[in-house]
This record gives sequence, structure tokens and C-alpha cells, in this order.
Amino acid sequence: MTDQEITYLQKCIQYLPDDDMREQCQILVYKAAADVMTLKHMKKLSMESPEKKDSGKGVIILTSKELAQMPDDIKHIFVVNNRVVNYRIIRGMYQIRFHRDGYDIEVASKSLTEVKKKFIDALNTGTRRGKKKMFPTLKEFSATWLKYKQPVVKESTYKTYVLNLEANIYPALGDTPIDMLNRETIQDFLNGLVEEGRCRTAGICKQLLGAIFKLAVEDLEIKDPMTKIVLPHYEKKKSTALKKDEEKTLVEYCKQHPKTKGCSGVIILLYTGMRAGELKSLTHDEKFIYCISEKTRKGYADVTRKIPISPMMKKMLPYIDIDNSIDVSMWTMRDVLKELFPTRHLHELRYTFITRAKECGINTEVVMLMDGHESDRDCFASKVDRGYTDFSEEFILKEMEKFDYEL
Repeated sequence: MTDQEITYLQKCIQYLPDDDMREQCQILVYKAAADVMTLKHMKKLSMESPEKKDSGKGVIILTSKELAQMPDDIKHIFVVNNRVVNYRIIRGMYQIRFHRDGYDIEVASKSLTEVKKKFIDALNTGTRRGKKKMFPTLKEFSATWLKYKQPVVKESTYKTYVLNLEANIYPALGDTPIDMLNRETIQDFLNGLVEEGRCRTAGICKQLLGAIFKLAVEDLEIKDPMTKIVLPHYEKKKSTALKKDEEKTLVEYCKQHPKTKGCSGVIILLYTGMRAGELKSLTHDEKFIYCISEKTRKGYADVTRKIPISPMMKKMLPYIDIDNSIDVSMWTMRDVLKELFPTRHLHELRYTFITRAKECGINTEVVMLMDGHESDRDCFASKVDRGYTDFSEEFILKEMEKFDYEL
């Protein structure tokens, strides 16, 4: 029976009105075809050498009853393939091998009927391999990492993480399954940022990815692609104190524009050494300005610094509004500074205060207390001194009186 004849009979069977009759006729056709194939094969074997008579191939046609005995999630495979199961003859044994959809089945018997029964039993009782583990994308896993980090870091730090992930990492790597990200892919991504001149951003992204993959290695048991990731040396821009003429220009501008939003905040930063983010915690009395250190880690007690109102600050009090400066944004203060000095930034006001305080001869330990520094490379005994020294308020106020100079 040729393939063309089988196809013709199948088309004819489709027009039979009864479903059971169509099914039985189809089984008979496949059985007849299989018998013909076997006969042809046996004739061929009889003409071959004795060494080859013990091998061959064939098919088994499954009945509806036999299909019903199979697991539901595998049954469709044999329906689609016209209920055919392939077998081969090895050394006089019928053998069926099936490696698909998690099944690893190999059964054999001298009887064709028996090997078919063994195969169906193996489908029902055999152990099925688990499907390939599906890994989350980098973006999906990063969301998990962020959930762990949010309770233990400050809000500003958390926002920085999210900003860098969304602006830099997600567009390039976010949709890739995390197990598919290798060292070469990540290195190319970071090198691209460096080539764009964004060396600082590349360093931040490297640090973020390193933290994320550290968790992924533990949770997902994947290889760490961050091993041996390298970046070229990046020399951070060194902040410097304002020169005296620059300081004078800034002070005169703020005097002439007392109602300009941001001027009060700029003067406070200049003559207290506060960080821009600490301004929102500002309180004051007649002698001191107080603020909560921005460097306090989440979960630790707030560290409150008190900074005496210096002679330089007192000169500016008529031109500034301390209370209203609390709600001024960092960007507003930055705009004031950039209007006068486009290459300067707010943190350099802190550098200026510390520099002027040391130039005026104020005790180094007192300067450190006011600016919230733990140690000073030029003061080798600073940690010991601060651990065992408790300066009196009178001493600190007296030292701050030195903070007076001509512009």
C-alpha cells in the first residue's frame, strides 16, 4: 500500500456518517499499512546477511481505549501523530524509546503486544523530569531586590537606586532573563557608558548590578556574571572652596536680592557648612543653628549638630530669612549659584566654610563637630580626641568668634 493510497482512503473515511465507524476504519487502514511495511521489511531481511536480520523498524497503532489509559497532558501528542508509536527491533526484541515532554522511557519485549502495554504503563507510572526552570528578567528580580533594600536604606538612597535602574540599566538589560546575562554582555553595557563619557554613571551601575547579582546568586543559584568586571579609572572632579572674590560676589548678590528664592538658603550653607539636604531639618535659637546629619543611616539614632552663629553669619541676618529657607528646594539654591558661577555646585559652599574656619584658626576638632566629619586625615588623633573630649558650649562659641574676616 502506497502513501498515495493511504491518503486517498483517509479522505474517503472522513465522509462516513458515524464517528465510531470512521475511527475503526482509520485504525484498519493504519494496521494494513503497518502490516505491508512489516512484510516488505521481512522480505528485505531475508535477502540480507544473517548479521542484519536482527534489526528493523515499525509502528504501532494505538486504539481509543489505549489512548484513554494515557496521562491527559501527553495524550495529545499521539492524537496529532495519528496514534502512531514508533518501535525498532534490536536482537529479536521490540524496543520503544520515548524522550519528550519530561518523559524518559525505554521499554522492550519479544512481543509487540507486550511492549505496547509496557509503554503505556511506563507513561502512567514513570517519573517525569521537571520542565526547564524559568528565570525572572533582570527587571523582575531587581523589583525583589528593591523590596529587600527599601526598609533598610534612607528614602533618598532608595530613590537613587530606582532612578538609576529605570534611566540606565532597564532600557539596556531589563527584559533579559537574569540567567542569560553574562560577563561579556554586562561589560559591553558598562563600556558603552564609559565611551559616552558617563564614567560616574558606569561606576554607579556596576555597584548596583553587583548588589543585585549577589542576591541572585544566593536565591537562584546562578553564576555571578560580575566576576572580573572592570572599569577604567575615573578621577572624580575635586571640589574646591570659593575664592575670596567669588565669595564676595555671592554675598553681594544675595544682599541685593533678599527676596529672591534660594538666596537665604545659599548664605546658610555658606556660613554653616551644612549639606543641602540637611536644610529641611534646620532649627535655631539666638546662639546656634541646629540640623540633623544627612549621613545618619536608617535605623540609627539621629545625630543633631549645633553650629554657632558666627560673626559672618550675623552680618547677613538682616538680608536672609532663616525660617523660610527650610522649604526651598535644592534646585532653586543651585540656580542662584549657577547664575553667578556656572561651573560651581552647592557642595562647594561646605568646602568654603570648612576652609575659612581652618584659615581663621578655629580648633580642628570643633570644626569637625560643626561639619559632622568623623575623622580628618590631617588630624591623626581625631577619633581618640573626640571620643574623650567634651567641649563646653562656652569654648565652642569662643572658637566660632574667630570666624570673622574681610571680603
